Amino acid sequence: MRRLKWAVSLICALFVFAWAYRIISRKYYVWLPGYAYWLTHSEEGPRGPVHLFFLYADHFEPGRNFNLVARWQREYPQLADRHRDSAGRPVQHTWFYPAEQEIDGNLDALRVLAASGYGETELHLHHSHDTQESAQRRFQQAIAYFQKFGFLKSLDGQTHFAFIHGNWGLDNSLGEAFCGNSRELRMLKELGCFADFTFPSLWRNSQPSWVNGIEEVTDNDSPKSYDHGVPVSAGWRPAGDLVLLQGPLLMVPTSNPAKLFVRIEDGDIHPSVPLTRGRVDAWVRANIHVGRRPDWVFIKAHGHAASSLDDLEETLGPRFENALSYLETRYNDGEHYVLHYVTAREAYNLIRAAADGKQGDPRQYFDYVIPRYAADGPREVRNLQSSR
Repeated sequence: MRRLKWAVSLICALFVFAWAYRIISRKYYVWLPGYAYWLTHSEEGPRGPVHLFFLYADHFEPGRNFNLVARWQREYPQLADRHRDSAGRPVQHTWFYPAEQEIDGNLDALRVLAASGYGETELHLHHSHDTQESAQRRFQQAIAYFQKFGFLKSLDGQTHFAFIHGNWGLDNSLGEAFCGNSRELRMLKELGCFADFTFPSLWRNSQPSWVNGIEEVTDNDSPKSYDHGVPVSAGWRPAGDLVLLQGPLLMVPTSNPAKLFVRIEDGDIHPSVPLTRGRVDAWVRANIHVGRRPDWVFIKAHGHAASSLDDLEETLGPRFENALSYLETRYNDGEHYVLHYVTAREAYNLIRAAADGKQGDPRQYFDYVIPRYAADGPREVRNLQSSR
C-alpha cells in the first residue's frame, strides 16, 4: 500500500511539474488569469436565436509562389459557391496581405476575387527596428500601394482599413526586432485603421492578458498598450484608438496524454491541427460578443493559407469544407442559430451596430459606419452571389 501511495504521489508530482513547465515554457501565464476571469464571468444567454458571424482573417503571404495564387483565384470561388449562410451568401474571406510583398500580380488576383463578391483585402505588415517617423512613412507607402488596386479606400474616398501585425508584434510588444514603434496604435488610427485582428498569439508575450472578447484600446508611450482596454458593450461610444477583436482561446479536454489531457484551441487553421467538428464547437463556446448583446456572436478563425501548398490545401481542401458544412447544419437552424459569413470590415460594423443597440436582420448593418471598399464588387454583383 505504501508503494502504491508513493507511486500515485510521484505521478501526481510529475503531472504538476509537467504542467508548470508547459505554463512557463509556452507562456500560458500571460493569459491564464484572464482566462480564469472569462470562465467565471459568463453572461446570461439570449432569449431568441444567436446570430453567428464567421470571418476568416487570413495572413495571406504567398510571396512569389504564383502557382498558389493562381489556385486561389481558380478554386476559392468554387469552394465559396458550395457554402452559403442563412441568406444564401457564399463564405467570405479576408485576405490580410503583407504590404512588404509589393507584387502586382498577387494584388490583381485578390482584386478579381473581391470584385466577384468573395471577400475583401486588408493590411498586413511585417516591420522591424522602426522609429515613429520611419513607421509612419512605411505605413503611408503601404496604404498608397494598396489603394492603387482599390483596397483600403471606401466608396466615399476615405482611407479605412483593418490590420494584422506581422509576427504578432503589435505596438512593439515583442521588441524592436518585430516592430520598434511603441506609439503604433495611435499611428494606425490616424492613418485610417478602425480595428486590429492580430490575436490570439499563443506562446508569445504579445498575447493580451484578456481573452475571448472585444475591447477598445488606447495607446500610451509603453509597448503593448493594448494589454488593458475597455470591453465593448451596449451603449459604448468610441473614445480610444482601436477596437481589438480576438479569436477564440480555450482549454479543451483531450484524451491525449502527450498534451497533458488538455489542448489549446486558438482558431488557427493549420495542417498540423486537423479541423474537426469539435474545434468548431469550441469556437462557438468562446462566445465572443459585445457586452450585453449575447445574441450576436463573432467567430474569428485565422491561418496562413498561401504560405505553402500544405497551408493552401488545409483551407481549400476537405477538412475546411467539412467544417463549413457543419457550421451550416449545426449552427444555422433559424431557431437557435442563424449563420452569417462576413469580412473583417463587416464584423467591425456589426460590433458598432450591436453597441448602438441595433436590432433586426444584421445584414442591414454590414456597411454601418465603414462603407464598402472601392475594390468590392457592385452591390448588385454581391447580391447576385447571394442569390445563386
